[in-house]
Amino acid sequence: RDEQRGVGGLFFDDLNEGGFDRCFAFMQSVGNSYIKAYRPIVERRKDTPFTDHERQFQLYRRGRYVEFNLVYDRGTLFGLQTGGRTESILMSLPPLVRWEYQHTPEPGTPEAQLYERYIKPQDWLGLE
Repeated sequence: RDEQRGVGGLFFDDLNEGGFDRCFAFMQSVGNSYIKAYRPIVERRKDTPFTDHERQFQLYRRGRYVEFNLVYDRGTLFGLQTGGRTESILMSLPPLVRWEYQHTPEPGTPEAQLYERYIKPQDWLGLE
């Protein structure tokens, strides 16, 4: 669908350079940094009110995440193809989602701006 899975975060696969201890230290550092960076955002935003329209859009975006995980994610596909416990695989998905056929946000809305500015694949770091 030519869109990013989400905005922000860190994703990597097959981390194995430098041995177990170095990889584990990296993961600990990432985890500790996320707590320091994310906690102030949660504290600032946790009581922000939201509309039903915004909630419906959130559920729609969660549905897109489920779509990616069940259709494209290689780890999920591997688990399903090798007899992994389906219930365990499904437990990693959001408990509430929604789908809408050919959803297009209304022009000028915050949802439209999300698609225009952030969800389009782009080279955020200028590496390409």
